[in-house]
Amino acid sequence: MESGSIVDLLLVSLCLLYLALCPYTKVEESFNFQAAHDLLYHVGNLSKYDHFEFPGVVPRTFVGPLVVSFISKPLVSFASSLGAAKPLSQWIVRGVLGLLVCLAFISFRRAVQTTLGKTTASLLVLITCSQFHFLFYVSRPLPNTFALVPALFAFRSWLLGRHAPFIWSSAAAIVLFRAELAGLLGIMMMVEVVRGRCGVVTLFKHSVPAGLLWLGWTDSGCGQCVLGEVGVARGRGPLVQHCSDKSHLWGTKPIWWYFASALPRSLLLPLLSIPVAVVTEPRSRLPLFCALLYVFLYSLLPHKEMRFIIYTIPLFNMVAALAYSNIWKNRRKLPVFVPLGAVCSLLVSFGLALCFMSVSRHNYPGGHAMSLLHGLVDRDTEMKLGGRVSVHVGVEAAMTGVSRFGEERQSWNYSKREDLVPGSAEMQEFDFLLISVEDHHYYQESHDLVGRSEGFTRLDWSPSLFPPLRIVLEDRILVLAKKSVGCKKI
Repeated sequence: MESGSIVDLLLVSLCLLYLALCPYTKVEESFNFQAAHDLLYHVGNLSKYDHFEFPGVVPRTFVGPLVVSFISKPLVSFASSLGAAKPLSQWIVRGVLGLLVCLAFISFRRAVQTTLGKTTASLLVLITCSQFHFLFYVSRPLPNTFALVPALFAFRSWLLGRHAPFIWSSAAAIVLFRAELAGLLGIMMMVEVVRGRCGVVTLFKHSVPAGLLWLGWTDSGCGQCVLGEVGVARGRGPLVQHCSDKSHLWGTKPIWWYFASALPRSLLLPLLSIPVAVVTEPRSRLPLFCALLYVFLYSLLPHKEMRFIIYTIPLFNMVAALAYSNIWKNRRKLPVFVPLGAVCSLLVSFGLALCFMSVSRHNYPGGHAMSLLHGLVDRDTEMKLGGRVSVHVGVEAAMTGVSRFGEERQSWNYSKREDLVPGSAEMQEFDFLLISVEDHHYYQESHDLVGRSEGFTRLDWSPSLFPPLRIVLEDRILVLAKKSVGCKKI
């Protein structure tokens, strides 16, 4: 097996491992995840679509969920025919998305191999595998993750100097998914124009029809035919978040946050090799310039999240791979500590990535609580309630892993209503409640505590223990059962 195939297999394996260890999703992923669920299970019955009950604060596109659900449908149907539980479908949907991004990344890796060499291409994948955030994100149904697929194909075309497919892929990423990519991909296109590698005529000859086609497909194909206004391009989302003077609603961070926090955490130790690449490898400077300029420009906006710059990680890693490649090729000429340090940096980064994973898998107490609930309610309890079990999912549980994919029992009534007052008579009528610890006192007279789900609180450093770093967990979501139900306790 060729080295390229081996590292590609490693990339896909780690993506699926992270998915298996952390199959649940959070609130920022809910729209695309719920949309994929509804497209799989409700198809044309729009009245049951989660979006109409919880539309969110910005317009969304159904293009990404539509593609993923179309590919997932045969696998979901096959699993259902074998009697598999419904939550398996969420693994399939996220797995399909992760594989799509991995395939796009492999295409990018092959372009790196063509232009920068086989060693650099293999090291690109090894560096990416030694980090946590990129591979953790590739199966998360965020609009940024969907945008990674056309963005990676655009990077590939940019490296190969194929301007037409670069423009068409860029237009798809920008118009269909994330408007902020106009910054990064626009910078890359302008570099080509300034260097004389792409003429202005070529630029307009492809960009105008590409923009019109993708915009028309969004508004007509996924807008009018699927969900009316729901299909409006996701590109308006960043404008709402950043340009509507409402950034404080989503949180703001200082201007230096991307450079001082997000990039060091996402790139880990390979970040230290980037200055080496700048000095020793001229081919690293253009992609690094594009990535740095984009991050700098995005730093000027008050609302910051790592996912907004996730697209730059492949470019930064490509630059780092050039440095590692030069070290590897000259390992016999360099002092022994240089190549040894390069190898150790990847091993240490991989260890840190495992630590990140250990923490992240405890960030979804709502999903674990929902799974726990279905395990607690046996057939006798369900028959006692006439098969019509009512469950209320509190806000915190809904934000930390509960989704429609977790609703295993078709006869149950699952509620996520946000207008219910804690402790009210209406709330006390539910057979089961998934609530935050802070709300427990409202239901001590009406419900029994039958289960609890822990979540990450902090890291404790204790040099006297092994390992010295300990993850501290606390109860986050409680599973309550109505006293009259008589449900077994854990």
